Amino acid sequence: MTTIAVIGGTGFLGRHVVARLQSAGLTVRALSRRNGFDARNANPELLRGVDAVVNLAGIKREEGGQTFQAVHVDLVHALVAAMKSAGVRRLIHSSVVVARPAQDLPYHDTKWKGEEVVRSSGLEYTILRPGVIYGEGDDMLSHLSLMIRTSPVFPIVGRGLAPMRPVDARDVAEAVLRALRVPCSGKTYDVVGPDPLKLRDVVRTVARALKLPLLICPTPIALMRLPVLIMERVMAKPLSTRAQLAMLAEGLDGNPEPARTDLSLTTSPFTVTRIRPMLPNFTREVSGRSFGSLLALAIVAMAIALGAGGDRWMGMTVAMGILLIGSLTLPAARNRLKPSVSRIVGGIAAGALLFLLTLPAVALLFRIQPSWEAFARSLYAWRSGHSPLFIAATLPMIVLAEEVLWRGVVVRFLVERWGTLLGVLAAALIYSAAHWAALNPVLLIAAVGCGLYWGLLYSATDDLITPFVAHLTWDVLLLFAFPVVH
Repeated sequence: MTTIAVIGGTGFLGRHVVARLQSAGLTVRALSRRNGFDARNANPELLRGVDAVVNLAGIKREEGGQTFQAVHVDLVHALVAAMKSAGVRRLIHSSVVVARPAQDLPYHDTKWKGEEVVRSSGLEYTILRPGVIYGEGDDMLSHLSLMIRTSPVFPIVGRGLAPMRPVDARDVAEAVLRALRVPCSGKTYDVVGPDPLKLRDVVRTVARALKLPLLICPTPIALMRLPVLIMERVMAKPLSTRAQLAMLAEGLDGNPEPARTDLSLTTSPFTVTRIRPMLPNFTREVSGRSFGSLLALAIVAMAIALGAGGDRWMGMTVAMGILLIGSLTLPAARNRLKPSVSRIVGGIAAGALLFLLTLPAVALLFRIQPSWEAFARSLYAWRSGHSPLFIAATLPMIVLAEEVLWRGVVVRFLVERWGTLLGVLAAALIYSAAHWAALNPVLLIAAVGCGLYWGLLYSATDDLITPFVAHLTWDVLLLFAFPVVH
C-alpha cells in the first residue's frame, strides 16, 4: 500500500493519523466536509488510485444536517458505494467501544449501525473501537483543564466510578497503521489504554498534572442533564454533550489484549508525566519572589496610607504611585494593559452593573447595622480638601495601581497555583486585609466583594483594561455621581 484516503483527516484524531501514516512513508489524501466529501457527495473520483480508506468521521453532538444518522450511518453507506465504484477494497473503520444497539442512546446506536454497514459491505475491513481519546488539542484534556482551573470543586458524573481506559491519540494512529499492514480482515479491535481506571482517577490525574487542588463532588446524572443540554445548545465547543454524558455515566472500558496479540499494539498508560506536556499552555508568569516582594510592599504602603491619619487621599496617591511603578516591572501585568473600544465599553457596563448591585447591598447593610453609616460617611470625607481637578487626575492613577497590583499580580499568582475560584477568593481576602489599617468595616466588606468581582472579571477576560475601567466607573458613580450617604 502506498496511497491512503483518510475520511475526517482534518479533525483532531485525523491529524494524528495523517501524520503517522506520512511518517511511515505513505501518501495520504485527507478528505472531509471541508473539501466536499460527505454523505451527500461521496465522490468516487476522490478515491480513485488509493489502496485503502480510513474512516474517522464522527461527531459528539448533532448540529443542523450533521446528525448522528447522517455521519455515522449514511456517510458509511455512501463511502462503501464510492469505494466499490472506485475499485478500493480495504477499509479501516473507526467506531467506539460503547457501540451497541440502543434506541434510547442515538450516539451508541448509530455507531453500531455504522459498524453493521461495514460488516455487510463485502469489503476487506477492520473495525477499530477506541475508548476516550486524549492528546494535545483534544476536547478531553482541554475541557477538564478548564473546569479544574476554574474551580477547586469538580462535579463528577455519579460517584465517578465508571470504568475508563483513556488512549493516546498517537496510539490510535499507530493502531490504524498496523491494521493497514497486518492481515486482519473481518476483525474488530478495542483500542484502549493498558490500565483500568475509574473516572475519578482520570480527573485526579489531570489535577495532579496541573498541580492544582481538587475536591471531587459526586453528582447525580439527573442534575447534569439540563446544564449539559444548555451547553450543547449555546456553546460552540460545549464542555460536555448528552452523548458524552451518557458515555461518562456508563464508562468507556475495553479489552486491549486482542489488539496486543494480533497487531502487536502496546498502548501508553494515562499518567501525570505523559499528559502534562499535552495540557493547554498556562505558564506561570508571576514568580513567588516577585509576588512576595510586591505583596509585602503593598501591605506596608496601604497600612501607612490608611493608618497614619491626616490626608488619606494624598497618602493613597503616594502609596499607589509607588506600587504602580513596582507592579509594572512584571510583564504579566504590563502586557495586559492594551486598551480597545470593546474592553472600555465592557468595563463601563461592568462598573455600572456593580454599582446597581451595590445600592441594595448598602441599604441592607445599613438596615442591619445602622451605626455603620458613619463609617461610610468617613470614607467620603477622604476627598475633602482637594479640588475636583486634583481628584480627577489622581483617581485614575490610584485605580490603575490597584488593578495592576491586586489583579495583575496577586490574582494572577494565586490563580496560576490554585485555580480561578480559589485563587480569586484568596486574593479578595488579601485585598481586604490590606485595608485593615483603616479600621473601617464598610471598607473591608466592600474590598472583599469588589475584589471578588474585579478578580473574576480579570480572570474571565485575561485583561486589565476591563477591570480597571469597571473599577473607575464604580468609583465615579459611588463617590461622586450618586453617593449613598451625604
